[in-house]
Order: sequence, then C-alpha cells, then structure tokens
Amino acid sequence: MSRKRRIKCDEGKPACVQCTSSLRRCEGYQPLQAWLFKPRAPSPKRATTSTALTVAGNRVSPLVHSVSSLASVGDHKDKRSFQFWVEQAAPVFSCYFGHSFWTQMLPKLGLDASRPAVQHMLLATSSLVESTTLDGVALDENLVFQSHYMKAIQETAASPQTETVLMACLLFACCEFVQGSILAGLHHIHAGLNIIHEWATSNNETKESTLIIDTITPIFLAYIDKAPTYGMGDVTTCTAQCAQLVRPNLELPVIGHIGSLRYAQCALDGIGHHVARLADWRRSALVASPPHKVKELLADWWNQFQQFEAKMPETHRQRYSLSLQLLSISHTLLSIMAKASGSPGESVYRDFDKEFAWIVTKFDRLARTWAKDPSSKFISGRDHLERHAGYIAPLFFTAVKCRNPQIRTAALRHLLNLRVAENNWTSCTAYRMARKIMEIEHSRAISKPRICPGTQPMHEEHLIRPVEASISNKKQTEAALEYASHPYSASNATCEEHPTILLRATIDLKSCPTASKAYWPLSRVLRIGGYQSGAIKPLPTGCECGKASQQKGLLLLKSKPL
Repeated sequence: MSRKRRIKCDEGKPACVQCTSSLRRCEGYQPLQAWLFKPRAPSPKRATTSTALTVAGNRVSPLVHSVSSLASVGDHKDKRSFQFWVEQAAPVFSCYFGHSFWTQMLPKLGLDASRPAVQHMLLATSSLVESTTLDGVALDENLVFQSHYMKAIQETAASPQTETVLMACLLFACCEFVQGSILAGLHHIHAGLNIIHEWATSNNETKESTLIIDTITPIFLAYIDKAPTYGMGDVTTCTAQCAQLVRPNLELPVIGHIGSLRYAQCALDGIGHHVARLADWRRSALVASPPHKVKELLADWWNQFQQFEAKMPETHRQRYSLSLQLLSISHTLLSIMAKASGSPGESVYRDFDKEFAWIVTKFDRLARTWAKDPSSKFISGRDHLERHAGYIAPLFFTAVKCRNPQIRTAALRHLLNLRVAENNWTSCTAYRMARKIMEIEHSRAISKPRICPGTQPMHEEHLIRPVEASISNKKQTEAALEYASHPYSASNATCEEHPTILLRATIDLKSCPTASKAYWPLSRVLRIGGYQSGAIKPLPTGCECGKASQQKGLLLLKSKPL
C-alpha cells in the first residue's frame, strides 16, 4: 500500500496495472531504454502523404501536413487547451530557447491529423501548464491531461515516424520539468539524444533531416546544457555525434510582454540560462551566447518589469512583495554576472560594490521581516510563485566575488542565518564554502608584504576561482575544495602555454548536520556563483546555525538605499 498514492500496488513486474492505469509511476519500472517508444517500420503508403509547408531558412521541410483550422482538434475543451498553448504556454517555453519551434512549428504539427501523438502530447502539456498556474487544481483532477497523456503514450508507441517519437519525447520531458521532476525529465532528454545518435549513424540522408537537425537536436542539447543550472552537477552524455549535427547559430529567448509575475519569473530564468553559460569559465557551450545580446535581453526585461510593477494595484504589490524583491535581486545578480563574464581575472568585481551593497541592503530588510515572522521566508499557495531563484545564490555570489571586506562579510553572516535547503545544497554548505574561499584569499594577501588585508583592494594574484568541491572522507564530515589562481585555463584540459594548476583546501562540515547534505560533487554551481535558476523551492533545514549570533543582534550593513 502506498500512503502517498492511497492505492494498493499489485506488485506486478515490470509495472503493476493498478499504478499504470492511473498514470502513476510504479516502482517496478525498469531503467529507461534508449528508445522509450520504438517506432514501427514506416509503410510506403504513409510515407508519401506529406506536403511541403514549413520553411527553415532556404530549406523546405516536407514534414508538416497542410492544415487550415482547428477542425482536427477534438471537442471544445481540447480547442481551449490548444488556444492556451498558443497564447500562454508557448511564450513561456520560448523564454528559454527554440522560439520558432514552440510558437510556430509545434502548433502546426499539433494540427496535423496524421500525427495524433504530437497533438495529444501538445494538449496534455498545455493542460498541465495551465493547471500549474491555477491554485487548487490537483493533477489527479485534470481529466484533460490524464486523457491526452494516455493517448499520447499509445499513439507514440504506434508511430512509424522518428521525428514524431522525438517530439513526443521532448514534450514528455517538458511535462516532467513543469511538475518539478527534473531527473525524470532528463531521462527523456537522454533517451531522445540516444535516438538522434542512432538515427544519425544509420540514416542521415532523408526528408526528415531538416526538422531533426535544425530544430529538434539543438533543443535536446540545450536542455542538457541547461540541466546544471537547475542545481545539478555536470551532466555527462554521449553528445559527440549529435553535436556535429548542430549548425553554428543560436535562437535566443524571446521576451514578450510581462503581464504576470509567473511570466516575469520564467522570462528572467530563460535569460539566466544564457548568463550561466557565459559565466562558466570551465565549460564551453556548443553554441556560444553573444554577450551583448544577453545584456540587451536583461535590460529589456528590467524595463518591462518596472512597467509591470508600476501598474500593479497597491494591494497586489503588498501581497507579492517578496516575489517582487526576489526578482529585482535576481536581475541584479545576473546583470553583474553578464557584465563580468569574459574577464580574464577576478578583480573585475571591484566595479560592482554599489550593486553588491544593494543586494546586502535588501537582505538586511528581509532579515528583519523574517526575525518577526520566520514563516514569511517561505512562499506557499500564492499563484504557484513558491519556486524562484532562491536566497543562497545572491548572498554566496556577493560573499565570494565582492572585493569590499565589509560588504562580503555582511553577506556571509546573512548566509549563515538563512538555514534553507535549495536544490543542490543548503545555505549551511554554501556558507562554509564561501568562508573557506574568503579565508584562502585573506591568507594569500597576508603572504604579500605590500598589502595589508582590509585596507587596500586585493590584487589579482590573491584571488581564486572555485572549480569543484567533493566529500573527502567516509563519514562525510569534510569536503575538499579545488580552486584555481590566475591565470585561468578556459577548459578542463590544461592549456599548453598557461596550464591551470588546481589547488586544494579542506572544509570542515562537522559543525552542522545539514552541511554535508548536498549533491556532491558541487561543480558548476560553484563556478557560476551559486546560481541554480528559477526552479527552487526553499525548504527549512531545521539546524541551529547562526541562532547564537542572532540572539546577540543581526550584523547589518549600514548603507544607504541605492
């Protein structure tokens, strides 16, 4: 009996009928195979029914059937779901990548009666996205989603078309991502890449090549590249063959009109993915994001967000005060990261004292509020805004990157007092990482007689970049921090002219029982300043860290509001 599901499992293998018939995951499922749905051999009769309609550059894709209306889309509920996709869901997915695919190609394919798997999966995904934007709508009660999801599984299993299987696979992954099941979604993405790899090595000269190479492959690879920004470690996969298929172009996010806080979050999160790619000095993107374009997107988002906030009724502004503040803080963090990206050293952060002070001042105010009402730290039941970019990243980034000792010390103290778990790690873990980095830089500065720490800015040779942290003993009471000093190599492979020598330091985790509760090793999350995207739902750690210092009074940074 599953208490969570309140149904009895019949213990059938590989999966019980009781679980699968109600669309629930059964523990009896075996690991996902490369082909989630093995397409049947295409029949000659069906292979000749396509007509050219979709144009990608100068190449014409023969994969979309000619359609002219919503006649092929079920009843009025299905038509409503399709309309919701076009008007609401597609713009949200476009915040990340593949704008033309989500807004143009996929809806056309969804109207194609010869591709029922795509249509059912599009309607299921649309209905799921809608239910996540409405309070009080449980997934079990969403009959439109349940019905189309089951039909999509059946139709995908029967589909003879590789591209149809891939698009359904992509939408299955999106459904998992929308529900917060990141690992389950990545299983679908990995499966899709395996299918593409198998297809590319066996039959790469077909009429399907335009759609698969130009549209689907980059989206699958983009999701793999984005996975670490959800708060996971480096995701490894066999993408060599797939990467060769990607053309050297990049479709950046398209930021539409900001009409809701939820859309504002998604839009900023989409830009944040590209900022994270710029900030990761050890990992080169398959297709680089142009820095000036990313900065323009951040500026455009900020202008629209300010207009949106100015038009909000005062009652709404008060109700969503925390969400509004977190979005402003996240934008400031991403702006610093984008402007500093590409710099050969760490001293560039001297130019951002004003921004760092503003971040700490914001947390000064939040800390006063949380001291009066600890529950106000956690958003719940408010238009599904409980997931955001988190509290740890801006404080960790300030503590390790800011060059003003007073500001970074204040950020470190706030980090100690947070006591929250956010995806990949806890604030207690981040606090110990940041403190160790500060100690290392302080020690390096002391060893130079021309510098008196705390009185003059540190020189480049005093500063470090964290690379990776991992548990170093069986009891999980210590972690090893690997870091690099200037000059830095741009990849894991050492450069022949300027090899990067990784140094190591030990971090004591014994003082907090939650400090070791992270998804080790911590790699990319350290290299991009703790940023983990907008898919974070902070949870209390239950530890006692920082409470002794709080009883003596908060250490606040006395700075004027900027």
